[in-house]
Amino acid sequence: MVLNCPKCSRTIPDDSVYCPYCGHGIQPSAQTVLVSAGSTLIMVATAAHIIFFILSVKALVQIYNWYPPIVTQYFIGYVQLLTFFAFTGFMSGLPASILALARRRYTLTIALSIVCLASSAASTFLSVVVPGANWGTSLFSFFFPLLFPALMGTVLILPRKAEFKQKIRAR
Repeated sequence: MVLNCPKCSRTIPDDSVYCPYCGHGIQPSAQTVLVSAGSTLIMVATAAHIIFFILSVKALVQIYNWYPPIVTQYFIGYVQLLTFFAFTGFMSGLPASILALARRRYTLTIALSIVCLASSAASTFLSVVVPGANWGTSLFSFFFPLLFPALMGTVLILPRKAEFKQKIRAR
């Protein structure tokens, strides 16, 4: 039986696991570590999101108790948005990393990882526009734990569609 590589279209031996010309994985067992690394990075971002969610809920409770009403009105919107983005990042990052590790449902995995990435970007942007914020704090408190892992995880998973088991539809 003649087999052609789906990536470079060259003829390859039937028992090939990888294409000898371009290195593309032919068999389902030809899984790279890049999807696993991408999934791990999304898990890191997910863990950071849950930590930020817990801290922002705690801040919401404390903001009413500690600060005068004028300060509360000034910062409450920022904290509420941060809480929302942290929760959204967690709720999208967790299933994205699980699906990526299982190599299932590529389209859903990418969609969820992009939602996690968007939540990370929104949290990072919010940390910059908060009055009195500085770039150094935003870089180390939001960019590295939230945005960078989600971005790198998505970038590592995105070109690896062939590694995901496609859902076979019954006819």
